[in-house]
Amino acid sequence: MSDGRQILMDDLPGRMNASGVYLRRQRLLSALNAASDAAVRTVYGPAGAGKTMLLLDWLDQLPPLAPAVYVELTGANTARVRWRQVKTTGASGGTGGAWPSGPWPRDLDPAGGGLLSLPEAAGMLDRLPAADAGPRDEPATVVVDGIDAVTDPRMLDRLIGGLLRHRAPGTAQARKPAVQVVLAGRHPPDPPGLPNLGHAALPADAAFDPRELQLTCAETAQLCALRGLDAAPADVRHLYAVTGGWAAGVAIAIDTLQNGPYDMQQHLDEILRTGADLDAYVEDDVLAGLAPDQRDAVEAASILATVNAELLTALTGRPDSASLLAALAEHRRVFVELDDVSGWYGLPRLWRAALHHRLLTTAPDRLHDLHRTAAAWYAEHRQPAEEHRHAAAALDQPIGEPRARARGTGADTRRRPGTAAGALFEYAWLALQAGDPFEARQRLTAALSGPADGGAAPRLKATRMGALADHQQGLLRAAARAAADVRATLHRHGVADSRDEGWALLTLAAVAVLRGQPERAHRRLDDLLVQNWPPDPALLAGETFHRLLATYQTGQPAAALAAAERLIAEDADTLVLPGWAPRAARIELLTARGFIHDAGRHLDADADRFPPVVAALAAARIALATAHRPGTEAERILRPFLGEREVCLVHAVELRLLIAAGARRAGRPAVAERFDRDATTLASGEQLRHPFIVLRLLAGATRAAPPPPNGAPAAHGPGERPELTQAESSVLGMLVGFLTVGEIAGELHLSPNTVKTHLAAVYRKLGVHRRRDAVRRARELDLL
Repeated sequence: MSDGRQILMDDLPGRMNASGVYLRRQRLLSALNAASDAAVRTVYGPAGAGKTMLLLDWLDQLPPLAPAVYVELTGANTARVRWRQVKTTGASGGTGGAWPSGPWPRDLDPAGGGLLSLPEAAGMLDRLPAADAGPRDEPATVVVDGIDAVTDPRMLDRLIGGLLRHRAPGTAQARKPAVQVVLAGRHPPDPPGLPNLGHAALPADAAFDPRELQLTCAETAQLCALRGLDAAPADVRHLYAVTGGWAAGVAIAIDTLQNGPYDMQQHLDEILRTGADLDAYVEDDVLAGLAPDQRDAVEAASILATVNAELLTALTGRPDSASLLAALAEHRRVFVELDDVSGWYGLPRLWRAALHHRLLTTAPDRLHDLHRTAAAWYAEHRQPAEEHRHAAAALDQPIGEPRARARGTGADTRRRPGTAAGALFEYAWLALQAGDPFEARQRLTAALSGPADGGAAPRLKATRMGALADHQQGLLRAAARAAADVRATLHRHGVADSRDEGWALLTLAAVAVLRGQPERAHRRLDDLLVQNWPPDPALLAGETFHRLLATYQTGQPAAALAAAERLIAEDADTLVLPGWAPRAARIELLTARGFIHDAGRHLDADADRFPPVVAALAAARIALATAHRPGTEAERILRPFLGEREVCLVHAVELRLLIAAGARRAGRPAVAERFDRDATTLASGEQLRHPFIVLRLLAGATRAAPPPPNGAPAAHGPGERPELTQAESSVLGMLVGFLTVGEIAGELHLSPNTVKTHLAAVYRKLGVHRRRDAVRRARELDLL
């Protein structure tokens, strides 16, 4: 073992990460671990997505006795094979490098600097310890990276197929395979290979696509901190918007910002103008494997914010534009679909900028011709804004980023002077800012009942504003449906990154927050940041607000409070809908952190800004969080609002939950049970969970467990609550929100079967057999 001929993985991460800075992406590591029952896992993503570092980090996290092999395939049908040295205890008590089931060959001295032919590599993998060679604690894990580089699918099948030969359906090995295989690459082999692996039958939780590989906004902030870039939260959001979470782009942008005078806006504008000097990288790496005519088509599309088959044919003369776009959008290989039905596609922003810059510097005459052709196409299809933009570009007039077209202010007060519909839209917007969705809905209805003088634009605006009104009322299904309609309408016309879509995305994120789905909310808000460039102040303020609510839901009130304070200090709170919401959230978060005096002080200062029901809810929370105040005080404060007709669903549920909490504290279990039941009934139709989650998080909002029915002794005393694992507690917390098993699995990044296992354990520990009984019992034991 000391002859230097073995190729070990131990030093590989360090050599591949020369900077010494690596972001550990725990959410992806957890997802890979959660799919451990799958014999084959796939990880596909474009160049620079961070696949290799993720997989090496994951291999490094495997248990000490887990054998691991990393196979790197190259474009010449060759491979490098590395394995992790596994120490095992021998009969003499010493340690060695053998796997528990026998030594793996170490006597091969590969020629050509460690390169093996694919048949040689397949021969090595064939000699992996077989499943019937004896039991061992952990299966062997084989990562095969770069599968798209292999040109002969039969060779690839030969390389990998034998690894799964011991996984027979219906046997013990089918549940825990002898060898677990992870396939990674920029896209699946072309033409499709791996026929013997049942590729189409891979379970959904065993596939990791390019969208999952993108950095989140939070991970971008972490990487900035790791690399020593002291960026303000707003600057991090701008950086994320420009790069779209592309790992290589984020790293390059951070390096650029560190190497010059710090001016985030100026540097980001320069990055977009020059493509961050990535034109050679995009040409040689991102577009690797494409034929020259395909590269030309992608280059032509870089002058457009979005492209469909007809427009690409006009630019390139290709009759196969539809099939080309579909092929290059699979696994986000090059293009990204706007949706599943519109037929419009886009290039990631940095790639588009890099390719456009390449055209500008190497083929300006072609660039002008492409813009002239695009202008003519848009003129024919009656899209004057795009026609004028491309016509100006063809004449070398500065036009700025495509996003610069038709953007408005945060207040959304644009209207035709003197039109009744315009005034009604403005009044509706002011009602939304005041938090009066009922008035806003009346104004919108009136605006649409008049003569149609603006084509489809007023109806689109009314749909978008109606979605916001529905959200404020707590009509979550209607809000989500209207927001989706806005996006579908825009995408049918090839419009991306518009202000209307930004508000639709914000609405979808807000719905996810109210449904207790913080991960989904963060994803929607990340999408909003990417498309909201140049940034709209109102959308940025809304993004900050709903992200702090999602952060609060995950048990981080301190971080959420800091964001709320920053939002208010920067005077951006008035741009949020409704404008009083950040100050109301600040009071709730102060209460949750136990700063009762500060919460009361801010309530006294801001109560006049709030609707009466909001001020009453804040006062009731403070009363419940104050130990010496009676539990009946919350009920006294809130009861007058129970009969109000124009109280939104969220507040109606909160009223009942807080009254129930006070009744429990006062030793009135029957009253508490009735109001809890009423709140659950009201919330169930819209899958509303937010009030249930935040009540549990409020510091000091104690709820005395009621005595068991018929005076029977309690099954658990205060110190005898059942011990739940963290995973079981997470699943239990999801039961309140009426999510299906599949939806819970998606939120927690688990398989449905794993969720069912946790549910069975929860029911057993609580001594119940149904979800409803589990929720009731968990509340009695103060587990919710």
